[in-house]
This record gives sequence, C-alpha cells and structure tokens, in this order.
Amino acid sequence: MRDIILFWIQWSGKGTQAAMVTEKNPNTFSYFSTGDLFRSLLSSDNAIGNYLKHRIESGQLIDDKVTNTMFEAYMYTVADEGNHMLLDGYPRSVPQLEFILNLLQKNQRKPLGIHYVVPDEVVKERMLLRARKDDTPEVIQKRIDQFYEKTMPVIQYFKEHADLIEINADDTIENIHKNTMEALASH
Repeated sequence: MRDIILFWIQWSGKGTQAAMVTEKNPNTFSYFSTGDLFRSLLSSDNAIGNYLKHRIESGQLIDDKVTNTMFEAYMYTVADEGNHMLLDGYPRSVPQLEFILNLLQKNQRKPLGIHYVVPDEVVKERMLLRARKDDTPEVIQKRIDQFYEKTMPVIQYFKEHADLIEINADDTIENIHKNTMEALASH
C-alpha cells in the first residue's frame, strides 16, 4: 500500500469513498482532512484557533506554511504508527503539492493519486438535488469553473510527477468503491 491523495470536483463522492476505505482498512490508513482539522482547531481558544478564526472570518485562505506544517506533524505521527495516509482536501495548490511530494520523497514514502472524475452535468444535477438556497445555477457553475482553474493544475502537476489513477465517479457508490479498492490493490 501507498499514501493516497484524493482529487475531486465537489459532489464526486470522494468523501464517501474516503470514509469507506478507512472504515474497511482501519489498521492501514490514517485519514487526514484539512477541513476537519481546521474545524476542530477553530473551536480552540488559543493562538492557532484564533489565527484560523481571523483568517476565515476575513475571507482569507490559510497560509501554506501553516497548512504544510500541520501536514508534516501529521505525517510523522502516521509514520510512527506504521500507517499509510489518506489525504482529503490537501493539497489545494501546486506549491502545497510540491511540498508534499518533496517531504514524501525525503521520507521514502510513495504517493498514489486518485482522481474521481464526474461529468459537469452530473455535478450540476447532484448539487441541485441538495436543494440548498445557495446552490443556484450561477453558483454551481462558479464552483465548477474554480475546480478547473485551481484544482486541475494540481492534478496535472501530480500526474506529471507521480502515479495518478482516474476513477469514473458517475456510477453507484458500490461500483466506485469496488474500482477504488481494485486500484489500491494493484498499486
């Protein structure tokens, strides 16, 4: 097994697959989600929690140095436990990806990327089915455009520097999971 980095467009089912993989392989994978980590730290009344609150409330992104440092601490913890990592929501930029790839190489760890591919029309349908007030066709298109503008360069860079598998996520949850597990077993 290798360390896994999940790539996606919103509503591709990545979070569901991450949960299924870690649930079925609890002694193999350790799950890392920057979103989960930041949400838990936001509730802390300390320097880190206050920094995150200020950045988020002012509409700023969390600095790469902070995010990368948190990831590095997580990686060493996982390595000490002998587990592999399952990364969800990180990296979000090419500089973050460069940091990860360099750190993994330095520690003789090999990443495998999984890109869950979903046609734009399916993404739009899934988002509209949620029936949230903020999921207007314009907002949905903006999120799709942001994926191509910000996330696709990260996926492309990863593809050029490491192994990347693409999995059709326009399928049943069970078939997507089966394909995910087959991909993990073959790599």
